[in-house]
Amino acid sequence: MWIFYSALYGFFNGFYAVFRKKSAEKTNVLFVLALMSTVGFLLSSWYIVFGVSISAESFLFLLLKSAIVCTAWVLELYALKDYFISVLQPLSAVRVVLAFLLAIIVFSEQVFWWQFIGVIVIFIGILLLRTNTKNEQTNISNSIQKRCIILYLIACICQECSSLIDKFTLQTISSYQMQFWFMLFVAIFLWICFFIVSIKHKKLQANKSDLKNIFIYLAAIMLFVGDQFLFRALNDPASKLSVASMLKQISIIVSVVVGGLVFKEPNLKKKLIFLAMILVGIIIVLI
Repeated sequence: MWIFYSALYGFFNGFYAVFRKKSAEKTNVLFVLALMSTVGFLLSSWYIVFGVSISAESFLFLLLKSAIVCTAWVLELYALKDYFISVLQPLSAVRVVLAFLLAIIVFSEQVFWWQFIGVIVIFIGILLLRTNTKNEQTNISNSIQKRCIILYLIACICQECSSLIDKFTLQTISSYQMQFWFMLFVAIFLWICFFIVSIKHKKLQANKSDLKNIFIYLAAIMLFVGDQFLFRALNDPASKLSVASMLKQISIIVSVVVGGLVFKEPNLKKKLIFLAMILVGIIIVLI
C-alpha cells in the first residue's frame, strides 16, 4: 500500500507545484507560503488528538524538519516565480541520486538490480529533459536563470534532507502527529519571516486582495493531501525511501505537462518524449 501512497503523493505534489507558482504571480512569496501553510495547518488541526503525545526527541526533529522545509519552500518558490516550471522541475534529478544513496547508506535498504536500471532510466530521462530545455530562447536574463537554478538546486537538497528526517522520525510517531506539528511549525516560521521582511521594508508585503488568491488555497489542499499520503507511506515499516523517492518523480510529469499548458511554456511536445522515459523508469522500479 505504501507504494500506492507514494505514487499519489507524486501526483498531488505535481499539482501543488503548479498552483504554488500560479499563486505567486501577483502575490508576495512569503505571504503565499505563510497563508498556504496556515490553511494546511487548519486542515490538519483535528489531528491534535493524536499530536500532543510525542517525545522531546521527536519534537526537536520536527522543529529541524520544519526549518529545513521552510528554507526549501522559500528558495523554490522564488525560483519558480521567475523561471519556467518545466525547466526547473527536472533539476530534481539531484533528489533521485541523494535519496538512493541515503537509503542504501543510512537505512541499509536492499535494492534489486532492475531497480538500479529503473533509476538510471529515470535519471537519464530527467537529464535529457533538462538538457533540451536549458537553451530555450526566453526574455529572462542569464543572471536570473542562473540564480533560479541555484536556488532550486539548494531547495532540492533541503527537501531530500527533510525526507530523511521523515523516514527516521516516522518510525516512532504516526503520520497524523507528523503532519500536525509540521504544519504548525512551518506556519509559525513563515509568518515570522513575512513580518520581519514587512518591518524591514516598513510596509506590509500583502493586501486584502491577496487573501482572495484562490490558487493559494488550492495549493494548500494539494499540500495537505499529498503530505498525508507521503507520511502514511513512510510510516509503513516495509517502505523503502529509495523506491518512494523514485515514485515522487511522478510530480515532474504532472507539473511539466500541466504547468507547461497553464503557463504556455515552449517546446512542450518535445518534452513529452523525455517524460515518457521517466515514466518507463518508474514502472521498472515498481516491477
